[in-house]
Amino acid sequence: MKVAFGTTLLDRGLNDPKQDGIDGIGQYCQELLKQYQQISNSPSISPYSFGQRQSQCGSTLLPSYSIHVIGALSQIHSEAFFKDIDLIHSTDQFIPIANKPLLATVMDVIPLSHPQFLKSQSRYHKSFIWKKLTQRADRIVTISEYSKTEITKYLGFSENQIDVIPPGVDKRYFQRMTDAEKKRVLDLLNIKTPFFLFLGSIQPRKNLTRLLNAHAKLPRSLAREFPLIIAGKLAWDDGKTLRSIEHAISEGRAKWLNYITEDQKIALLQSATGLAFVSLYEGFGLPIIEAFASGLPVITSNYSSMPEVTSDAGIIVDPENTQQITGALLSLIEDDSLSNNLKVLGKQRSKLFSWEENAKRTLSIYQQLI
Repeated sequence: MKVAFGTTLLDRGLNDPKQDGIDGIGQYCQELLKQYQQISNSPSISPYSFGQRQSQCGSTLLPSYSIHVIGALSQIHSEAFFKDIDLIHSTDQFIPIANKPLLATVMDVIPLSHPQFLKSQSRYHKSFIWKKLTQRADRIVTISEYSKTEITKYLGFSENQIDVIPPGVDKRYFQRMTDAEKKRVLDLLNIKTPFFLFLGSIQPRKNLTRLLNAHAKLPRSLAREFPLIIAGKLAWDDGKTLRSIEHAISEGRAKWLNYITEDQKIALLQSATGLAFVSLYEGFGLPIIEAFASGLPVITSNYSSMPEVTSDAGIIVDPENTQQITGALLSLIEDDSLSNNLKVLGKQRSKLFSWEENAKRTLSIYQQLI
């Protein structure tokens, strides 16, 4: 069996880590490719990338996606790359048009359910095209039961056409860094403990404005004693988020790191007081289980997939209620018993998520579609 595996977003992140960075889809691709290499009966995987100048994961470079779509629709040409392929696994919105069985990974349906969370001025047009191309899939893989429900609602697939395969946690998150290693990283980043941590791209749906407002309401001088470390690149600003970050930084209660390496990320997760991840929408919420594996208590939202992912292992709040967020932050500062209990529950919860299991289940779907 020969499988074409989409890596456009992974290559984009690898080619320019400080500008684009590896997002959730890129990480998903990276982990599956790694697992496929370790499985003895794995099919032949042929990665492909649209519109990339180079590939750091061995992908075949194809022309820009718009050229591919226009050419395929007008039948001016077809990509020779797909002629000998048995199955296409599209992992992102760049879905090839080829007469082959198609498996599509759909993390979420934000373009359809919450278009206001997208930056593009042509978001409605792009969402329509993405919907029509995705509906060509023979089967869908998604990452949470919540996303499965949304896919049936907005894309029209039946439940028995959708497989829920949650992402995993890299084994490095379970391995404890030494105190000396953590201190070296924190010194390099000019961070002192204690602190709260936010992980994710900077964009409106991550709810940073409310989080920073809630953090500012901590009593006494706790907002400065437990500053919020924001680790993530700028995706787009709604005119409020960056202003809130800059204001918090000016008051000495926040620091924005922008780009960080994987080792720096792990050091932060193993050094913080808690992860504050009160997003307005997530298809899954990978930072939650990465924090669990790192032994870090989590505060997250009662919206979308996050209660499903967190279960009883974290503090769940209404992300639009700043009073609840403030109370959750304060509880992790003042209640050591709660914090320690959440660390234990989080560790147990994180062990349920495995990239090895994800890869095995995905390969079994390949077999079903051929």
